[in-house]
Amino acid sequence: MSLQFSRSMRSLRADSFRITRLGLLFGILLMCGLLVWFFFAKVTLYENSTSIQIRNDGQAVARFSEEGLRRIRQGQPVVVRVDQGADLPAITIPGMVYDTQKQDGQVILSLFATDLPESLLAGDLSGRAEVEVEYITPVQLLVRAMGRYLDSTNQIPVSPQTFPTPTPRGNN
Repeated sequence: MSLQFSRSMRSLRADSFRITRLGLLFGILLMCGLLVWFFFAKVTLYENSTSIQIRNDGQAVARFSEEGLRRIRQGQPVVVRVDQGADLPAITIPGMVYDTQKQDGQVILSLFATDLPESLLAGDLSGRAEVEVEYITPVQLLVRAMGRYLDSTNQIPVSPQTFPTPTPRGNN
C-alpha cells in the first residue's frame, strides 16, 4: 500500500527531530566541559603521616615515609586531624611545615591553634598530619599513574602467548 506524496512530506515536516538535536547538543556540551575539567582542574595531593605527637610549645612532630619526606618542604600547609574517641568528632588543626629532619624521618609542624585541649598534650593520641605537597591536573595524575605501571618490573605481558626459547643445535 503506497502513501500519497503530500501526506509523507507533511509527516516529515511534523517530525523535526528537535528533541534528538537538543539531546545531542547537551551531550556535546557536557563532553566539552569534562574535557576542560580533565585538562585544567587542579587536584591537591597530600602526604599522610604514619604517627604524630603534639608538644607543649604548640608544635607537632610527625613521622612520614621516606618517599613522602622527599616531597615535603618548609612552608607547605598542613592539616592535623586528631581522633578524640568513638563518640566525639576529630579535631582539625591547621598549620604549616616548620622544619624537616630527613635523617630521623621526622617533620616539625607549627600549629596555628592557640588553645589546645590538655588531652592532646598528653601524648597518647591517634591521628595524622596531611601535608599539601603539590597541585596537578587530572591528566597529569593519569599520566603519572600510567608511568608507574609501565615502568614496573613485574609488568603484565601484553600477549598471553608464550614463546618457546630457542635451543642451540649441536653439530651433527
